[in-house]
Amino acid sequence: MSEAAVLRDCLDTLKYASLCYLRASHEADSDGLRKTFDRLAVDKSEQKNAVFNMMHQAGHYVTWPAPPQNVADLKHRVEAVLARIGTGRAVDRERDR
Repeated sequence: MSEAAVLRDCLDTLKYASLCYLRASHEADSDGLRKTFDRLAVDKSEQKNAVFNMMHQAGHYVTWPAPPQNVADLKHRVEAVLARIGTGRAVDRERDR
């Protein structure tokens, strides 16, 4: 296996592990277990970022900046969704209890 293939496998594994720990955190039935899974999710995510940065610097993972118009379009679509679902409602609902 090439260096790029090994690093890609590490990156994919860390991404998957981070997601699994995050899902386990959401399902945990105790604060201690939830905090442990949270820490593991963050740890794996930080490791994933380090592997990505290494791959990027070595030229194994090439990225290009998004065109400004695409970024503006996405921002507009997200703002429209947020406007439809509203913001702060959960906080107001909790205050009324």
